[in-house]
Formats: sequence, C-alpha cells, structure tokens
Amino acid sequence: MKTKSTPSLLKMSTTWGSICVTAKDGKVVLCSLPVLEAEPKKPFAWGACRIESAGPADDSVLKKTKKFIRDLFGGQKVKPPPYDWPEANPFTTRVWKALVSIPHGTTMKYGELARIIGRPGGARAVGRACGANPLPLFIPCHRVLPTDGSLGGFSSGLPWKRLLLEKEQSLNGL
Repeated sequence: MKTKSTPSLLKMSTTWGSICVTAKDGKVVLCSLPVLEAEPKKPFAWGACRIESAGPADDSVLKKTKKFIRDLFGGQKVKPPPYDWPEANPFTTRVWKALVSIPHGTTMKYGELARIIGRPGGARAVGRACGANPLPLFIPCHRVLPTDGSLGGFSSGLPWKRLLLEKEQSLNGL
C-alpha cells in the first residue's frame, strides 16, 4: 500500500498579504495569492518568509520557488522550478500549456489565444480557463488581455496582474 506524502508549504509575506506555495513529492502543486478587491494602500514590498518542509525534495523545490518568485517580482525572466500540471479538462489544459509559451514581457489577447489552440470564438472560455489556473505565478495567465487592451480579470485581483505586467515591462499604458 502506497502512503500519501505530506505536502510542504512556502509562505512569503508581503505588504499585500501572503503568497503561499504548496509542494509535494519535489514539485510545486499549488500557488495562491491573497485576493485584492482594490488597489492596496501600501506599495508592494517583501516581508518574512517561512518554509515548512516534509522532506529534502520539497525543501529543495521550495527554496528554488522562493528565489523564482523574488526574481519574477524583480522583473527578471526566470524559469520556474518543477511543478505538476494541474488536473483539468482537455480544453483547459490546452489553454494552460499555451500560456507557458507566451514570452516574458509580452501579452496576447484572449481571442488570439483561442485561435492558436483551435477554438476561434472561444475567448470567453479561454478567460474562464485562465481564471481557474491554480498556479498563477508558474502558468502566466496574467499575460492575456481582452481585445480592448484593458487588464480584464485576474483570479486574485487586478493589482496583482498589473504588478506582474509592470515587472515584466509589458504594461503599455494600462
């Protein structure tokens, strides 16, 4: 009988709330940002960081994840540490795999992404798949915008999307 491994946790405090990342069996499995309904009153800044690890493989991936996230918010083009693809229906999985092909520092429209994955006219479905992304810092759904060029939506709130795009220098007047 196979035993279930205990997940490990990385908690990175910021002035906007805590970024939490869960790892299991040496791979990132979940990433959550605190939901922001409005622009924060304080500028984004880092606070304390804590890792609760269930073993050496998770400890290693969470240390790499901490560096990845700090580099990402520092505007650097960085490769994410190992992560498990989330379970989803085939369409959502296609959307998520297409998201990782959008280059750092660029954006794409929902409709354009829909056409690329073979679903012309599926811009809203692409938006729903982006909103269901459980690894928003690893699968870059923030790089997709509506046709009108506005920010559109983001599961944890538009301040996060704006900050990520600003850090990637892909926010052209938004």
